[in-house]
Amino acid sequence: MMERRRSPEERRRGRRAPFVASVRQRCGGQVQLALAQNLGEHGMELKRLPASLPLPSHGVAPLELVFELPDGGPLVRARANIVFDRMGGAYRTTGVRFAAISSKDRERILRYLATL
Repeated sequence: MMERRRSPEERRRGRRAPFVASVRQRCGGQVQLALAQNLGEHGMELKRLPASLPLPSHGVAPLELVFELPDGGPLVRARANIVFDRMGGAYRTTGVRFAAISSKDRERILRYLATL
């Protein structure tokens, strides 16, 4: 059965697994840190401060993300679009979908997910 309460853009494509890591997010000239909550081949969920970066839906560029996988390889770099953003207690919960990520980094993510 298909989830009908969310828009198609908010529905996840693919499996996500628990993943905790610091994520450097850049939007325009501003840089802030976020905390990854889970990770999938197509995106991740972030916990952000309430007064964090403006959202791409308000006419700004997509987020540029940088984070580390526990495989000891180089930092993963991706451009991402925000799929949802909502307040969750003292933080914002933000779901992002990777818009541009190297095939090598996507394969590293898939290898990581396969180990869980």
